Amino acid sequence: MALQSLPYNSRLILRVQIGVQSGNPVLRNRSFNNVKPNAPDEAVYVVAQTLGNLQKYPVVKVVRTNDEELVEV
Repeated sequence: MALQSLPYNSRLILRVQIGVQSGNPVLRNRSFNNVKPNAPDEAVYVVAQTLGNLQKYPVVKVVRTNDEELVEV
């Protein structure tokens, strides 16, 4: 049985530091759904930087998650 992986969804997540509690950073996620799965990583990162500049808190990490469907060929 041969399988093929088909991308169908992608999400951009910005991890922001909203403060410090007991000496540890307090982090929250800002998620942006429906990113085109075939968008190049460089383009998604540029968008992440632009969105990060609009945030009240500093961005400490940029994450992209991709969902794929496995189908038989």
